[in-house]
Amino acid sequence: MKRLLALCAADDADYRIKKENVARDEAILRGAHVLLCSHLEGYFEDLISDLVEAYDYLTTNISRLPEQLRAWQVMGPASKWETKDPMKRWQAVLAWATHPLVNQTVPKALGCMEPALHIDGFSNPGTNEIEQLFKSVGIDGVWGLFKAIEPDPIIFQSINAIVNRRNQIAHGRTDATITLSDARLYVERAERVAAVFEQLVTLEVNKRLVLPDCWQALESTGHSTS
Repeated sequence: MKRLLALCAADDADYRIKKENVARDEAILRGAHVLLCSHLEGYFEDLISDLVEAYDYLTTNISRLPEQLRAWQVMGPASKWETKDPMKRWQAVLAWATHPLVNQTVPKALGCMEPALHIDGFSNPGTNEIEQLFKSVGIDGVWGLFKAIEPDPIIFQSINAIVNRRNQIAHGRTDATITLSDARLYVERAERVAAVFEQLVTLEVNKRLVLPDCWQALESTGHSTS
């Protein structure tokens, strides 16, 4: 992303250089912004995958897992129950009943959880989509937790701003232009968003599993974070 921005004429470049490269720079900046949004989406997918793997490989105590996460792991998407075929419904019930996360009187088997159940279909990482994603792993009120770490409203507002601008570009809006200064600000704010969410998730997993450093503990099992 930053390498793409470095290809653009600098803010303090001679006006003739800027004029000669207007079309090129506009194309680079539009493409770079779409890439930034994709990176942000990928970041959340990796973070949720790391969270699920931490819960999966660092405890055999099912009661330590968030109930919402367990429900999502056991039941999967609502479409499994929404089917009108009674036989498929019954098959789903049988699968749920024997799932290793249902009976918490026995130790949980390691490696029985699937991160993909949470992140499949996640796209355009706006605030509503991110909130639903984190609810699926048992973190309610994620934006309250976010603001407790980063109270600056501009950082929070930048999330939807990045996604909305990406959508305008992707849908061919010719007036959805981005300046080099804007692009750098978006990158800076996206990096801050990522840092806050990493801290937020670390605190949550450490608290639930009663660990000083869940990521170090996960690495010791041979499962390094993304």
